[in-house]
Amino acid sequence: MPAPSNISPNTGNYQVGKGIVSFKKSGAATYRDLGNVTSMVITPDMTTLDHFSSREGVKKKDLTIITEKGLTVKIVMEEYTAENMAMMLLGTVNEAAEGGPTVQIFDQNEVTGALRFVGTNEVGPQVQVDLWNVSFQPDGDFEVISDEFNNMEVSGNVLVAGADDVENAGKFGQVQILNIGGGGAS
Repeated sequence: MPAPSNISPNTGNYQVGKGIVSFKKSGAATYRDLGNVTSMVITPDMTTLDHFSSREGVKKKDLTIITEKGLTVKIVMEEYTAENMAMMLLGTVNEAAEGGPTVQIFDQNEVTGALRFVGTNEVGPQVQVDLWNVSFQPDGDFEVISDEFNNMEVSGNVLVAGADDVENAGKFGQVQILNIGGGGAS
């Protein structure tokens, strides 16, 4: 298979994505691996304003501008750790509880922090996605009985980084291609 490159056409640029998703909760010093994440989807959300010329009998669209920019992210986690369940249930974790960690359900109004994806795929470009300010909410069911592997789905609104994040203030995030080599079209 050809190597990924920054030149098209190139079949080496086709991707079958795999990777590691980590979360750094607001106030934490380091990222925490979320374990096996079976899906991560980032969706742009734009609002536009259209302008139509009234110079002729039938109006014709002559301009479209973007008036709002937003992103959402949706992840599906399989590992039922206390911290992952706390993300799903807007909870807080008590690691010292007798008998094992507990999660207080709906103890928080939101779970915020930075989300990072680092591609480990063997096919196509590997990317690192950094979203610097995500506000998560539960999205889907909290499965406890199933004939399949259970999972937890959360979605988040990606917000611009605040002034306290001096390096990234006013930015949503970035995508970096990690394994681009040379090579030509194929």
